Amino acid sequence: MGSFRRNAFYWPVWSFAVVFVLLSQRCHGSCSEKELEKREEEANIVLTGTVEEILNMDPVHNTYSCKVRVWRYLKGKTTVNGEVLLDGGNKVMIGGFGDPDICDNQVATGDTRIFFVNLAPEYMWPNHKNELMLNSSLMRITLRNLEEVEHCVEGKNTFLTQHKAVTHVCWRYRDLRVRKLLWW
Repeated sequence: MGSFRRNAFYWPVWSFAVVFVLLSQRCHGSCSEKELEKREEEANIVLTGTVEEILNMDPVHNTYSCKVRVWRYLKGKTTVNGEVLLDGGNKVMIGGFGDPDICDNQVATGDTRIFFVNLAPEYMWPNHKNELMLNSSLMRITLRNLEEVEHCVEGKNTFLTQHKAVTHVCWRYRDLRVRKLLWW
């Protein structure tokens, strides 16, 4: 009888562990991010900023744009001209959020992130003229992330690998799933 109670107690623990492992494996295969060095090379502008407003929802592509208050340019400040700057020069419009080709690209008002962006190409004008377009996944603002991006911009070697980038996205996905499970 005692072993039955012990097994009944461990059943939820084991089931949670199995669900966690399955979600982790699923996440690893769902989205693979490029290495940080490659992401930095492909972006003409790298900046830190806070999302102030979400607007311009595109119902066809399910993407949206955001007005972002810029705190710091890590790369490409000279590329951002007066036409791109908004509200006195410290805000920009960034589009491409919700793009299924970019792994971590969802934001909410008040989120502060590292943005890898390019100027919108001419074929996207006039809808996205004077707008920056998201080029790759967003990064959370941490001291480590800032240092790694700065090292990439300066051309120094960094130790971030593709595995770590994917793991970052997966842990975020797992945390959201766990919160949902605990909430309900």
